[in-house]
Amino acid sequence: MPDQKERVAIVTGAGTGIGQAIAVALAEAGHRVVAVGRRTEPLQDSVARAKEPGRIVAMAGDITSAADRGRVVANTVRQFGRVDILVNNAGVSSIAPLLSSTEEEWRRVMATNVDAAFFMAQAVLPHMRDRLWGRIVNIGSVFGVLALNPELYDVFTEDPEFGPKRQPAYHTSKGAMLNLTRDLAAAVAKWKVTVNTVSPGMIITDQSRDLLSDDVKRKLCGMTPVGRFGEPMEIAYAVRFLASDEAAFITGEELRVDGGWTIW
Repeated sequence: MPDQKERVAIVTGAGTGIGQAIAVALAEAGHRVVAVGRRTEPLQDSVARAKEPGRIVAMAGDITSAADRGRVVANTVRQFGRVDILVNNAGVSSIAPLLSSTEEEWRRVMATNVDAAFFMAQAVLPHMRDRLWGRIVNIGSVFGVLALNPELYDVFTEDPEFGPKRQPAYHTSKGAMLNLTRDLAAAVAKWKVTVNTVSPGMIITDQSRDLLSDDVKRKLCGMTPVGRFGEPMEIAYAVRFLASDEAAFITGEELRVDGGWTIW
């Protein structure tokens, strides 16, 4: 259903999976969407999925680069006149035995998942402040509040010397996202800007559908009360709501879309 007013949104990591679904959902709500990602080809697929031509435009860039962030925001303002909505969806992960995780991998994950999210927000906030309206939605994870369940260890396997494969950088980054959300929300509420986090649970994407074995899929579904994976559009609809006028009194919050994963 179209929103009350056309807005201009930037969605990072919008070429595949959840990010692509978010771009499509915002376009369906009647917004103009700038889909940002490192590679042009996946972004063009997102553009093609818009029901109305021109609702989604592709803008390639590396959001860990200050120059690229500045260019994305400047070009969005130049083309559409403003930025109303930012969805910090871009994220990377690293799975490695606990005792052999490297500093390089740690910093790579933090640069995308935390640093870029803050600096993208910093870049768009002056435009939101000037218009006294804005929505920032950060994409977190249930693993921002949970450690990796031992039931998953045999999914990730264990190295006899370096221990179980873990995702410490990813989990830490998603925990940081929650407090980044709270701090930004407190700072910008006076500008009529809201900041919230949507934390997905187990979501099936084209990539994970191919990568996970049927046994692993059954195991993960069995650990979720609703008994299934979520779909990217189910995350996108939550984001679309938080980016709407109807969500004006919601800020600094985490919305878990996890099929009940975190209640067990």
